[in-house]
Amino acid sequence: MPTLSSEQLVRAITAMLAAVDTPPESAKIVAELLVEANLAGHDSHGVIRIPQYLETIER
Repeated sequence: MPTLSSEQLVRAITAMLAAVDTPPESAKIVAELLVEANLAGHDSHGVIRIPQYLETIER
């Protein structure tokens, strides 16, 4: 499994959200908060939510 820095992860998540037409500034804020949640030990509220967010946005 690849290892990403928090900055790399924020960039990747920002790109995923931008790909479903999330405004760039909002995408970056969401990405930063999701990564921050993981770093704080709140994994259930972190990047694991991305598929759910993307599915909801695409509806």
